[in-house]
Amino acid sequence: MPAKAYSLLCKKENAHEDPIYCCAWTKIVPTGDTNEKAKDYIVTAGLDGIAKVWEIKNNKLELLHVLKGHSMAIVSVAISPDGYTLATTSLDSILIIWELSTGNKVHEIETGSIDTWKVAFSPDGTKIVSGTHTGKLIIYDVVKKNALKVLDTRAKFALCVSWSKDSKFIASGTVNGNICIFDETQGKLIHTVEAHTKDVRCIEFSPNSKLVITASNDGFVKLFNVASGDLQASLELKTWVLHVGFSPDGACIAAGTGDGEVVIASTSGLKILKTFQDHSNIVWGVQFNASSENVVSVSKDKSINVYECPKLQTNKK
Repeated sequence: MPAKAYSLLCKKENAHEDPIYCCAWTKIVPTGDTNEKAKDYIVTAGLDGIAKVWEIKNNKLELLHVLKGHSMAIVSVAISPDGYTLATTSLDSILIIWELSTGNKVHEIETGSIDTWKVAFSPDGTKIVSGTHTGKLIIYDVVKKNALKVLDTRAKFALCVSWSKDSKFIASGTVNGNICIFDETQGKLIHTVEAHTKDVRCIEFSPNSKLVITASNDGFVKLFNVASGDLQASLELKTWVLHVGFSPDGACIAAGTGDGEVVIASTSGLKILKTFQDHSNIVWGVQFNASSENVVSVSKDKSINVYECPKLQTNKK
C-alpha cells in the first residue's frame, strides 16, 4: 500500500447555520458477544445552540442526531472516555448530559448561580470539571448531578480545563495568561505558571499525563512539564491559537488558529510537520481520532474538515 500523506479527506460546508465553536471525536467499541463493528462519531456545536452528532465512515460525515436543549450558544462539548456519554455547556449556564449513540437527553445539571464554561470528564467518566467566570473549578457528579468539590485557582476567568488520564491532576488556563495545575485527590494547587501574555484558550494533558499543552491569544503553543511546571517547548504561530490537542499516541499535536489554519506539529520540540489552510475563518476546535491518523477541525466558516495525518514513528511522549 502507498504511504499515507497529509491531505484533506472530507469537508462538510454549512454543517451548522452559524459558526461552530467546538468539536469532539470518539470511537465506540461494542462490548459483549456482538458482530457490530466499532463506530466513529464526531460531535460539533456552536453559536446556534445546537449540538450535532455525525457518524464518519468511508471519509464521509452522516448526520445522526440534532441535539436541542440549550437556549444560547454552546461553548464546550466533552465525551466520556468510553464514548457513550456527551456533555454540553452553553452561555445559558446549563450543563446537559446526553446519551451519544441515541441522542437522548439524560439530564441537566443545575448549577444555580454558578456559571459553567469549558468542561472535561474524569478518566472514569463519573465526574465532570467545569471552569467558571470566577476562576474557580467545579467538579460535578455526572449521575447524582451535584457539585462534589471546588478548586480555587485564585485567578480570573478559567477559560479552559483538562483532567489528566491518570486521574491525578486537573489543569486550567485563565484570561490573564496563567495556567494552574491541581492535585485532584487533595484538592491542592501545586503550580501556578505565568505561561502566556494573553488569554489561555486551551489546555490539555498528554496521554501519559506528564505534559500539558497550551494555546493562547498571544500566538504561542507551549508545552509544560506537569511535575515541575517547567516550560519544555514553545511554538510561535503569530496569530491567535484557539485550540490545541495531543494525538492519542502522544507523538503529535494539532492546533487551530485565528487565520484559519490547522497546524500539525511533533510533540518533541513542537516542530511543524504540516499546515492545512482549508478554512476561510477562525478555527475554533481541533481533535485527533483514536488511531492518531486523522484530525477534525471546526470553524467560524461553519464547515467541518477531516484530515489525514501520517503517524510519526517515534517514541511516545
